[in-house]
Amino acid sequence: MKRILSGITPSSAKGLHLGNYFGATKSHLEFQTKGECFYMIANIHSLNTVFNPKEVMANTLNIFTEYLAFGIDPKKTIFFVQSDIPSIPYLQTVLNNAVTLGELKRMHGYKDKLAKNVAQDSINMGLFCYPVLMSSDILLFKPNIIPVGEDQAQHVEICREMGRTFNNRYGNILIIPELYLKKDVARVKGIDGVRKMSKSLGNDIPVFGTEEEIKKQIMSITTDTARIHSSDPGDPQKNVCFDYLQLMEYDKIGLDVMKEKYQKGTVGDVKIKEIVFETFMQYFDKYRSKKKELQKNLDYIHTLRVEGAKKANLTADQTLKEILRAIGLN
Repeated sequence: MKRILSGITPSSAKGLHLGNYFGATKSHLEFQTKGECFYMIANIHSLNTVFNPKEVMANTLNIFTEYLAFGIDPKKTIFFVQSDIPSIPYLQTVLNNAVTLGELKRMHGYKDKLAKNVAQDSINMGLFCYPVLMSSDILLFKPNIIPVGEDQAQHVEICREMGRTFNNRYGNILIIPELYLKKDVARVKGIDGVRKMSKSLGNDIPVFGTEEEIKKQIMSITTDTARIHSSDPGDPQKNVCFDYLQLMEYDKIGLDVMKEKYQKGTVGDVKIKEIVFETFMQYFDKYRSKKKELQKNLDYIHTLRVEGAKKANLTADQTLKEILRAIGLN
């Protein structure tokens, strides 16, 4: 049975959005029936941007709860919080010696900062060494498959390179994982219709937000800018509403008819957005209800977190023992 590992960083109080679900969470749910899954809330990574300890704790609890609401099953998977696994930062220190400065400088997170004219000396080491910590997350659990979005593919590649460097020095201790990327949903566009959906960009649609928050975002979707009046012909490919409806499994025939009407100028953008809102609320209704139910029993959630940490630590500690023996630190 293949071992699968993935994680998500709780970097915002806004929680998971439509892009998170279709770009990652949905495949995580599918994998639960196909392999041995390790899923983590990567809260150490959030320290790059979140400096309030109460926010770190609240965001971690929130995303942990939302993953449970979506259907991550601790009976089928090993579901845990990154900071509950002491071996992860330990292995990061070891892997710091399996990667070069030049390799880390080629990572897009660092290069994006430079492109925005951020002074090189002001970039924190947490961001710069993000790929090393992520590699530790992965290699410690010896997974075979890493499902990620396009934005993380480069980090998986450098992880594979670090794993090869380590094995070449010390023997075949680590498993070199394969990247799994679903091209059709790996990059869900935000409501601006251009950039990837992101909480930090404000172009997201929060799955667990209030109805008012969700409707505000949907009604703000950027559509075909060449279409001035609702009676003007429009290009469905320039209206991300149609992408969202397809992702949410809207009736295919009905969607084709709507696209045809849009091209002819016989359906307005407001009407289409209203359909997106109604479809969104119906599609995610059971998950939203489940989260409310879970929030009434925080002791239960805490118990699941403790149990997940125990299971994850069994694997992590065993791998770390093998690594320490190999490098002479046992």
